[in-house]
Amino acid sequence: MRPHLRQGTSRSGTGAWATGRAVTVVASTVVLAMMTLAPSMSAWATTAARIIDLGTLPGDTASVATAINDDGTVIGASRTASGAVHAVRWNSRGTILALPASAGDTNSVASGINADGVVVGESGGVNGSGTAVRWDRDATVTTLAAVPGFPSSAATAINNRGVIVGYGFTSTVAHAVRWNPDGTPTLLQNLPGGSISLAAAVGDGGTVVGYSYTSNGVPHAVRWNGDGSPVDLGTLPGYSLSDALRINGRGTILGVDETTAGQFTAVRWSRDGSVTQLETLPGYPNGEPDGINNRDATVGVVISSDAQKAAAVSWNPAGSVTALGGLAGDSFAGAEAINDHGTIVGFSGPTAGQIQAIEWCLPDSDT
Repeated sequence: MRPHLRQGTSRSGTGAWATGRAVTVVASTVVLAMMTLAPSMSAWATTAARIIDLGTLPGDTASVATAINDDGTVIGASRTASGAVHAVRWNSRGTILALPASAGDTNSVASGINADGVVVGESGGVNGSGTAVRWDRDATVTTLAAVPGFPSSAATAINNRGVIVGYGFTSTVAHAVRWNPDGTPTLLQNLPGGSISLAAAVGDGGTVVGYSYTSNGVPHAVRWNGDGSPVDLGTLPGYSLSDALRINGRGTILGVDETTAGQFTAVRWSRDGSVTQLETLPGYPNGEPDGINNRDATVGVVISSDAQKAAAVSWNPAGSVTALGGLAGDSFAGAEAINDHGTIVGFSGPTAGQIQAIEWCLPDSDT
């Protein structure tokens, strides 16, 4: 499910959806990894949430919602029948808008959005290269400053102070990077002896999370301090690999721990560093959390051991799990993000190639 942790390679979302290669920390990771799965799961029954189909760009065949801010603006990607992927934005009324790629590029993905509606992601071509970009509220696209030593780059998240994080990459390695509000890129430190790293998210206080390889060539979840120094978050007993995916305003961190055999579990680190293993559904031993709000409400996906079934779920602050369901008749679903009003976004589809971006409005949300 998460081969990037073991192989030490990283690709951004632009080419991954088109080529089927798995990516990391781009919020549509789960969707991309499941594009090759057979649609064998019956839809979860649910009456608790009102589910809205956000649709695709006109003529497109698939879409995914990757993030949502508290104004209800949703971002993600829409895919054509030929496999081209375009970054998109839905306003609070559900109207979809294509975010332009950089001049000459054919693919793009929107990965992060802040309270001001500034969006970040990547723009690139079909050859596997790409460049980190920012879209302003008026949808103007700007290429971020080049990462020293790396010909390609991708932005994964932006905080409310305008700090952007992501990574520079080549065909074989990646390095975590932070772009300051003035646009200056800074390489974040790897764990001692490590050669690969990737920044996944940034809190409003400036704390960055992601992963870095250790001196033994094993990826571990890390938290970078303000000076760029990494703190190894380690793994649960019995697990060998880990990855930090999200951080909220409280300093709570989401991630996954994985065994060398490929089984993975959702975890949450509190601000003091203590870790909690999140529950899963019966028959679904693998879990990945992909979104958290400032109330510690968490959403993500759980997956069967044979990787043929998946379900969108939410976890409360105590770690208890609830199935969210999907569109009627669909085979699988996954939740990617949740805002402070309790609105959740993600995807649902009858087959792996027919995923649609959706929004869940729960009864206890204030939207």
